[in-house]
Amino acid sequence: MRVSVLLAAALVLSTGCLGGGSGTARLSVTRVDDLPQSEGAVSYQNLAPDQQSAFRQALGGEPVTLREGTDRNEFRDPGYVRYDGEIYQTTIMIP
Repeated sequence: MRVSVLLAAALVLSTGCLGGGSGTARLSVTRVDDLPQSEGAVSYQNLAPDQQSAFRQALGGEPVTLREGTDRNEFRDPGYVRYDGEIYQTTIMIP
C-alpha cells in the first residue's frame, strides 16, 4: 500500500497535475449536454486569468498548449467548466 501511494505521488508530481508543473501540457475543450452524475463544474469566472485565456482559446476546437506555470487542477482529466450557460469537458494531454 505504501509503495502504491508513493508511486502515485511521484506520477502526479512528474506530470505537473498538482498545479503549475513545468512540463508541457495541452488543453482540449468539448461541449457536453449534461454534467455526469457525481461530477461538479467550476464556473468560468472562478478560473484564474491565464486559465480563462487558455479555455477561450481551446473553445475553437484545437488543443491549446498551456503556458508553463499555468495551474492545471481546474482542468483535471476530466474537468468540467460552466461557461456562457453551457457545460464543457476539459481534458489535459501530457505528451
